[in-house]
Amino acid sequence: MNPVIRQDLFALSSIPFLKNPPKPFLDEPRQQCLVQLNKFLQFRGFAAVAGNPGTGKTALTRYFTQLLHQPSHKIIYLPFTNLNESDVLKAICQRLDTEPPFGKNAVINAIQKRIRDIQPINPVIGLDEMQNASNSIMEHIRLLINDHFDNEPKISCILVGANEFFTKLQLAINLSLTQRISLFCHVRDLSKENTKAYIEHCLEQAGAKHSIFEPAAINLIADASKGTIRIINQLAGFAMTIASEKQSSNVTLDYVQQATDFCILPQTKLCR
Repeated sequence: MNPVIRQDLFALSSIPFLKNPPKPFLDEPRQQCLVQLNKFLQFRGFAAVAGNPGTGKTALTRYFTQLLHQPSHKIIYLPFTNLNESDVLKAICQRLDTEPPFGKNAVINAIQKRIRDIQPINPVIGLDEMQNASNSIMEHIRLLINDHFDNEPKISCILVGANEFFTKLQLAINLSLTQRISLFCHVRDLSKENTKAYIEHCLEQAGAKHSIFEPAAINLIADASKGTIRIINQLAGFAMTIASEKQSSNVTLDYVQQATDFCILPQTKLCR
């Protein structure tokens, strides 16, 4: 039987920690990132957002695009997995409602023409998992903005990736792209204080009317997760399932300790 968080036991209207809350948690650094992204849109071009895995950079970026006035912006989101440059260009072309022609140069020309045709609508292209993008992909992305020697970009590209993406941008081969990025945002792990605030925020968004986690339980989650939102979600959610099994409406330190035994990779090697 799969573990279940009992909404009735905790008096919740929805289950927390399984997905992003309807209203995201925004500490001061994340609020500043949104402010800077909004300023960046006025100039268009390239912005880069990076952070450790699980810090919520993708959720933050997608929340930002959801806030945009849709008739004035055309939002395109594309995660990189095993795509090559041709696949990436074709995907962007299709999301701009244009059938990709044959050949990479022809696709780039088609994308640029489509972008010109839909002005003054601002295409906002979010390219995620950029740490997996090859140097060739990064160069082809740069070419999207080079249109008829025009110094005023007609698109906004938000490049999102793990910290390794910023490292790749320091390579000489990617210098032409790096020099065109006008905004760099680093999404950091939550502080211990903000870990507590994040847990309370998620519970409040799920309809909680009373404190559910003991202070010591929250402190252990903060220490074990090191402020990584994805791990906070896993620990808090698993601890709530244990409490549900025990028919307890409070999450104690012991329940979180049991959750860490299952959710945190052991530091010692168990198999020889």
